[in-house]
Amino acid sequence: MPCSTLTAVTARAAGTDAYGDRLRDAFAGAAVDVVVGNWREAGFLAGERYDVVVADYLLGAVELHWPHGADAVLARLLGALKPGGTLLFVGVEPYESLLDRADDADRLVLDVESLGDSAAALAGEATYREVPEAWITRQVDARDGYAVVASETFPMTLSAASLRKQVTYARTTSAKIADAGLRKAYERRVAELTIEVNAWKGTHRKGRNYALVVKRS
Repeated sequence: MPCSTLTAVTARAAGTDAYGDRLRDAFAGAAVDVVVGNWREAGFLAGERYDVVVADYLLGAVELHWPHGADAVLARLLGALKPGGTLLFVGVEPYESLLDRADDADRLVLDVESLGDSAAALAGEATYREVPEAWITRQVDARDGYAVVASETFPMTLSAASLRKQVTYARTTSAKIADAGLRKAYERRVAELTIEVNAWKGTHRKGRNYALVVKRS
């Protein structure tokens, strides 16, 4: 997509030089600016307006850094659009809204994810939290001058390797639980799920990614 200027936003200062170089290569001729900051700060990019804003799996990560801040970040993104501007949004539909615990593969995916999430809660840590496509649509519909003009869904493929990464997260996080009894219980459950995941064959394709195009009038 041709553009004359491009602003990339990241929360990590490390690696931004290489990140900017890759963007300059991909968008030859564009003036590229890499901005390091936190959407939680009210003054961050305040007053800046853009023709196109791309939010690539952003809101799922918001909960990790700004608990319950997804609505505020989405409002900031919408407010950053110029009149006639476009927001391109990509996210993951939460597993619990799609999967059925009566199905063995679905149950395994849900158990692995919930184990890591609950361990994080007991360890006093935040974790990722995806938001449904319908939630985004409701937020947009509630604001005058904005509309979802296109949407698409894409299947998500999970393999045993994918689940092993999530089990590793659950193992690492549960080790931080202060209560020794709870910690040992989580260690046992991690071991049980590790056996299940290692024995699991094939792929899981009931998960779903979604993409939305939002226009500002």
